[in-house]
Formats: sequence, C-alpha cells, structure tokens
Amino acid sequence: MTTLEDPATEADGRTAGDRRNRVIGTSQLRKEDDRLLRGDGRFTDDVDPARVLYMAVARCPYPHARIVRVDASAAAALDGVEHVLTPADIRRDTEPLTVLRPVPGAPQLPYYALAQDVATHEGQPVVSVVASSRHVAEDALELLDITYEPLPHVVDVLAALEPDAPVLHPSVLDSNLLAANSDGSGDPDARFAEADVVVEGRFRINRVTALPMETRGVVAEWRPGARELTVHCSSQVPHLIRKQLAETLRLHESDVRAVASDVGGGFGLKLGVFPEDVLACLHAIALRRPVKWSEDRAEHFRSSTHARESVHDYRIAADSTGRILAMTNVYATDIGGWNSPFGSAQLSSVVFNGPYKIDDGYTERRVTLTNKTPVGAYRGYGQPEVNFAYERLMDQLARRLDLDPVELRARNMVTPRDMPWKNPVGAVYDSGDYERCLRMAADAVDWAGHRAAGRTPRSDGRLVGIGFASFVERTGYASSRFLAKRGSVFGAHESVTLRANRSGGIDVYTGVSTMGQSSETAFAQVVADVFGTDYDAVRVHAGDTGASPLNTGAFASRTMIAAAGALRAAAEQLAAKTRRIAAWQLEAPVDEVEVAGSVVRVRTDHSRALPLAAVYTTAITGQGMPPEEEPGLEATAHFEPSDAAYSFGTAAAQVAVDPLTGEFDIERFVLVHDGGTVVNPTIVEGQVRGGLAQGFGAALTEELRYDPETGQLVNGSMVDYFVPTAADLPRVELLHTAVPSPVTPFGVRGVGEAGTIPPGAAVANAVCDALTDHGVELSALPITPEAIWSALSGRSSGGGDPELTPTAKDLPDGGVEY
Repeated sequence: MTTLEDPATEADGRTAGDRRNRVIGTSQLRKEDDRLLRGDGRFTDDVDPARVLYMAVARCPYPHARIVRVDASAAAALDGVEHVLTPADIRRDTEPLTVLRPVPGAPQLPYYALAQDVATHEGQPVVSVVASSRHVAEDALELLDITYEPLPHVVDVLAALEPDAPVLHPSVLDSNLLAANSDGSGDPDARFAEADVVVEGRFRINRVTALPMETRGVVAEWRPGARELTVHCSSQVPHLIRKQLAETLRLHESDVRAVASDVGGGFGLKLGVFPEDVLACLHAIALRRPVKWSEDRAEHFRSSTHARESVHDYRIAADSTGRILAMTNVYATDIGGWNSPFGSAQLSSVVFNGPYKIDDGYTERRVTLTNKTPVGAYRGYGQPEVNFAYERLMDQLARRLDLDPVELRARNMVTPRDMPWKNPVGAVYDSGDYERCLRMAADAVDWAGHRAAGRTPRSDGRLVGIGFASFVERTGYASSRFLAKRGSVFGAHESVTLRANRSGGIDVYTGVSTMGQSSETAFAQVVADVFGTDYDAVRVHAGDTGASPLNTGAFASRTMIAAAGALRAAAEQLAAKTRRIAAWQLEAPVDEVEVAGSVVRVRTDHSRALPLAAVYTTAITGQGMPPEEEPGLEATAHFEPSDAAYSFGTAAAQVAVDPLTGEFDIERFVLVHDGGTVVNPTIVEGQVRGGLAQGFGAALTEELRYDPETGQLVNGSMVDYFVPTAADLPRVELLHTAVPSPVTPFGVRGVGEAGTIPPGAAVANAVCDALTDHGVELSALPITPEAIWSALSGRSSGGGDPELTPTAKDLPDGGVEY
C-alpha cells in the first residue's frame, strides 16, 4: 500500500514526534494469526459439549404456501429422536423475532421461528427436530407429514408492486409495499425543467449472498439450576443476540450469555437472531441438554439473508457546461418474504449523490416484499447499488456533452473548502480531497494517453476502454440520538474494559467478535500506543457477553471509529493510575513519571524505574498503595462518536473487449482510497482488498436467480453460484491517501466496506468506453460477456416496466441516519 499523505498533526493534537512508543500507524503482526494459522481457532462448530444433541430443520419447499397440516408423530417415534417442535409450539412458547433496525413507517410483521399458517419463501423453517446425530435428525425430517396448499407467488420486485400481485401479508398490508421513505432538499423539478441536458436510466442490481467461509451455527446449553442459557453463535453482535434471545424466549437478559469467539466471516449477514438460534435454545431448555446446529450450504442459500437486489430510476440534470443542477433516485428494494433483523439496505439514500455537490436532490426508497429469502445487511449496505447508478450516468452525461468524464467529475465534486458539507438528505461530509483521488487514479492508468490514442482496435481485435467510479462511503454512526429517531434498538457507542495483570500485561475485554477484521490487533495497537506499553503486552478477549461490557457490535464500518475513543479513554485512565502508584513508590512527582515499554520510570533519570508487573501487582494486592488510592487497576470506558465519518476514493478500470463476442478482460484496476488515519497499514490494505474481491464478485459473476414460474431458487449451490476464486480476480493496484477525519478519535475512518462500492460502475464504464462507437450502455449487474453481447446485438432487456415516479404525498422521513 502506498501512503501519499500523512498529516504532521494527528486528530488528537499530538505530532508524530510526541510519541515515545508509537504503535498506531505501524504494521504489527496480527494477534489472531498464530491460533488461526495453527488451526487453533474456536469457531461455533468446534464447540462440542458433553451429551450434545443435533438439530435439523424441515423447510417449506414452495415460495408461498399455506400450511394446512403438520403431523410429526412418526418423526418423534424414530429411534434417536429426542424432541420435535411444530409451529403451534413456537406460537405458545415464544414471542416473534424482533427487528433491530425497523424501516421507518413500516408495520410490524409477526415473524416466528417456525412459519405460522403461511410460509412466504422457499426454505422458511416449518418443523425442527433434535436427535442423537444430525443423520438421525435428517432421517426424521423425511417422516414428517406436512400438507401444503401452494399459493400464488411473486419474485420480481417491480411485479410485486403491481395492483394485481399476490399480497404476502394481507392481514397487515393491502399491498407488497412494506414502506416508502423519502428525503431531499431544494426544488429538483424546477432544476430539471431549466436544464440543458437530462440523463436518466433504470439500473438493476443483482441479488447476491455474503457467502462467509463459516456458515451460521449455534450451540445452546441450558443450566436450569443456575437458570443460565449459554449460546455459542457465529455472530457479529453477541450483545444484540443476547437481547433478542431474551425477548423472544421470554427470559431476562441476565439469564442469557452469548459467546462468539472466532467467527469465520460475517460481512453483515450475521447481524441479529435467526429462527434457528431460537429453535436450538427452545430444544435445549426443554431437554436440559446441549443442542447444536450447523448450517449446510443448501440451507445457507435459502435461509441466510440475501442482499443487494434493487431497481433504481436515476436522473441527473445539468447545464451545457456540465455543472450538475439536480439528482434524483427513486428505487424499489427487494426485502424478500419478511423484514429481517437489519432489513432493507438504507445507504442508497444517504449517499445517493456520491461525491458531487448539489443543492437540489430527492431520493425515495420503496421497500418491497417478494416470495424470496429475506434480505439483510451486506458489506456496503446500499452504497455499491447507488454508486453503479450515478456513476454510469456521469459517463453518459459526459458523452452527451462531449466532455472528458474525469473533468466532468472534478468540476462537480465537493471540495476541501466546502467541508463540512451537508448533502440534500442531511448527510454531513466531514473532510476530504475527492478530486485528488480522482486525479491520482487517472494518472495511474494514463488516462491522458488513452484519450489521445483513440479507439483503434488492437492486433487481437479487442477494443480498450477505461472507466472510473468515484464514491463516498458513510462509516459509523453520528450518535444514538439519530438512531433513536429511526427506531433502531442499538446505540452508536462502543465500550471496553482494560485490566492489568500480575504478569505485566493488559487484558482488553470487548464484545466485538473476531471475524477477520483484525480488531484484536487494532485494539491492542491503540492501547499500547496510548498507554505506552509494548504491543505484545496487550491481550484482547473478544465476543463474550459474560466478560465484556455492553456494546453494539461489528458492522457499518463503525468498530474502530467508536472503539478507538473507548480504548483511548480507558488506557488513559489506566496509565494515569499506574503513574500515580509508581510515583509514590519512586518518590517522584507524578508529572515526571512515564510508562516506557515494560517499565515505569522517571523521565529525567531512567535508572529510577519499576517493572510494570511490580506496579500492577501492587495495585492488585493493594499492598504498598498510596493512601488516597483504592486497590485494583482496571478501567471501563464508553465512547460515542459525535458524527459519522465519510471515507472516499476513486477506482479506475482498464478493460479489453471483443466487440464480436462481448468477452472481456480487466487488464488493470486501480483504487485510490482514503480511510483517514491508518492504525495498521497492512490491515487496511487487507480490508480494502477483501472488499474488492466481494465487489468484483457482485459486479461480474454472482447472482441468485429465481424462476418466475415456480418461484424456486435455481442456482442455490456452490456448483452454479459463481463466487470468484483468487484466480478469477484481477490484479489490483491500491493507492492510499490519509486525510484525518476531524470527527473521530485519531482521525480514523472506516475501511471495511469501501472495496465493495466501485468495481461494478468502474468496469461497466470501462466496457462502455471501449464500445462507445457501438452505442453500448450497460444498466444491470452482473456484467457478463452475454450481457455485453446482448447489448451489442440490440437485445438488451429493460423496456416495458412503468417508471418509478416520485411519490406526490409526504412520506416518512428517510434522513441521514435511517
């Protein structure tokens, strides 16, 4: 990774030279690597309590069906079967699953762990069986006698909004529109009326799955005497899992302990309670034995939340010089059969204008129910979708006005002088130099040389094109007060506990589970840096609600933003007390004592020093303490950011396209990205590259397809869902600037999701640049040779559907934090 900007003064006011033991900004070896590379990680499937039983789930085979009759007697009688749960049991013993982030204005849809009366998607759980082995439990499923009455279904998001579409939840809604939210400012209609040019298009975004290496899983164990339910789960949010399970199972939160030790990838999918979590707990409570369930891949494709699918009707108005006058986006987003814990992607509205400065804009989201697997959060959470729409139109606008697309973008970008700048929906862009990233990307791919060379085919007959995609990315949350306005039942803060030990180390306790984002390493770096001790002396204990203070969890690129403040505050408290104890023992003024690695010493006389282990032991035993100090040496701190921080960047793709077949190769891909102050350069690079891998998958190969006639998922297996391998990904050149955010500790911004945002738009723009003389304009993902060939042949689909015009009446406020 190349860092091209490193501020002399950091966000906390210190300069690089002030640090005695600088750890922030260095590429320390990851804390997680030793156990993971040795195969010593502890994932949910590694948890095997004594006398454990195994769960299997019968799922609805239809996209929409009434459950007429359930007879589980034969299954219950099978040798080895210990317990069976039917829909009636679930209604009697539990509350509906709760939604952590409701859609503004949406009614509640009672969603139980087993389908009640009607199933609304293929794969929805109907009966649950526990047996001595998974094999026996699966055999028992074959003995279930379930009678279904298939109902009319709808699997297309636009068709679901038609007046004659079958309604999924007629007792609650009279249509499949769960809710619509809008926001904006100015007078976009007036600006469109006076514009010299208007470009518009319908952009279809494919449905995908996060596909983590570790599927979902749960091990539930109930100790009736202690009245304690311990749940090992593969989750990004153990404290929220604890909350939801307590509510659904009618328990007190103090009765529930959630543990997520190592998590094999989450990407937003593992947010909140799923039906299987509740079922395993009910079985365990009834049997007083541990119950285990591990999701197989067939279940994953049909039961774990999907992501992305939406249709955007986007418009841009501009004058003859290319100055953008207004932007609007009205889109339908597919939420599937139910509103999952995190529900519909929301950031398509928050950053609908991208990095472009406009005063007049409007965005409207229509959350739509279909007979498909529910949709939830996924890395980027609405930002890749809308970036594809506005960046495709930026290139079309440049062609209409015969302008250089780089110059058009630069002319309209928010500048550093504008910051902080509020966009039409109220999102406050905190700081950044967007044009610099754009220029760096253009220089890296020799855009000027490409423009001068023209569009002459190469010797192999292929045409070369270069495309750009500029973006901003919201990372973190502004504050809990904004979340409260939207009905979210979690906060924006993070909490940690630091505890000194007799060995001279510091133990960090956090509810943030380890899922590949390297939080253990980054947390240890912040503590070591602020406290002044050695990086190796810090140990992070993660993901156990029984050991960590209440927290929010790892999602929304918020973890480092919020945790850094809590870590800094706790480390400063711990260091201050450490210095006071050492000063008493060294008979020196406190302001002359410093922590340096493994010792505490007098700043002007290094021979007067004490091992940290000795000072910690003094505090722990309380023997030899200053009279005014209490025994013990630990600190708990909470931190809530004042604002969200916005990462930003530009990607440039160079492709070579065969104009006869549509086959193409990505020959170069450059991403210039800014994540603010970098805690660990290697981790940041890994996070961005990992996001790019998923971004390329969604852009080029991945798509969950449903048969409109049967409503069945037709490619729900690893055989025909084409997730890219390392061999399929293009080489990426990553450049990095570091403009510190003024609203976060140390100036950090989130980095985990940025890579997912620009690949689709950058590659599509490159293909269309190469095929400009053929009039090709791509408007759907994924980008495949077949799609390009269809466009070249004039066979692209897309016409005929009614336009998603803005709603005339007022809608519930979408707003910056919804």
